Amino acid sequence: MKIKTEMLRGYIADLITEDIVDFEIDADEIANTTAIKMVAEIQQILIDSGDSDFETVEKIVRVFEKYKIDSGCCHDF
Repeated sequence: MKIKTEMLRGYIADLITEDIVDFEIDADEIANTTAIKMVAEIQQILIDSGDSDFETVEKIVRVFEKYKIDSGCCHDF
């Protein structure tokens, strides 16, 4: 069943990619701006942290959540 999902995902991604070719969006600029903001926030957490390791990781997970990036489930409790 998973192979069907992967094939469908690939097919949809190809369709979207074909349609995006004509857009005038600088995806690299958008991604870099967001990525730089996120890394800067994480760096500040690490620099300023007088917190325990657990609290520091919790703050970093919150940054991931803020940018809607999955940080996995090992810290999800």
